[in-house]
Amino acid sequence: MLSLQSESIKVLTHIYCKMKKIIISLVAFVAMSALMVSCHNNSMFKLSVEAVDGKGTATVMWPADATVATWDDAMNPVEVTLSGIAPDKSYASIVMPEGTTTKGVRRFVYPASVCAGEGKVMIAPVQSGMDCPATMPCYAEAAEGKAELVFKSLCGVVQLNLTTAEKLASVQISTEDSTNYLAGRFGVDNYPFPVLKAEADASKCVRCEKLATFDFSKGSELYLYVAPGCYDTFTVTLTTEDGRTCVKNLKDDKYIVVDRNVICTINLGQNEGDLVFE
Repeated sequence: MLSLQSESIKVLTHIYCKMKKIIISLVAFVAMSALMVSCHNNSMFKLSVEAVDGKGTATVMWPADATVATWDDAMNPVEVTLSGIAPDKSYASIVMPEGTTTKGVRRFVYPASVCAGEGKVMIAPVQSGMDCPATMPCYAEAAEGKAELVFKSLCGVVQLNLTTAEKLASVQISTEDSTNYLAGRFGVDNYPFPVLKAEADASKCVRCEKLATFDFSKGSELYLYVAPGCYDTFTVTLTTEDGRTCVKNLKDDKYIVVDRNVICTINLGQNEGDLVFE
């Protein structure tokens, strides 16, 4: 009787072990399948920004309410709000809306206002002039199956160090360069970094308005995002609140270089008599 019970226990134990292995295998298969589906759908992306050197522009500090715009090969843009920001703001994450197509290459721009539709981006012709790395126009691409994005700056930055006792209504930078455009709509190539291609309605000038918060009498800085390029000339036009203007034509030995993701500094008014308003 004891021997029969022992044999029964052995049989049951063997069956239990077999079933356990089968259950574990099924669980592992289901988990792996779920992981593969998750990776394939690319429903979640981790966002970071390219590193910069000492000359580079400030790193984007993701604000809590930030949004990115994204589109696929069909050029259908979708706005997505950041769903998670690291404590040190070095990276953030987004979750794509349910039903969003994730096949093929997906493009992203930050902030979402940079999206100009039809796969184009917009560098605003009118800007605030504030040193605001949170609004640095950036671009990234994700091939199917890629879940980490490194955003790269679309622009160069002109830092205008300006000193004047005049009350200014606007500051404008323009160029007569025949091949380069400062702002407006651009297409983007992305190998190995974003390269802007001007559209027909691109602009050869960019300006700052509503300057009441700046105290130029003690010297102040304006920051303007512009398309990178080698410009023949820059013309800076300062307009006072009573309508007088000062025009400064700037030209380097050969050309003025504005590199992507680098600050180009221009100093005006530091010497007495530099600026004459008429």
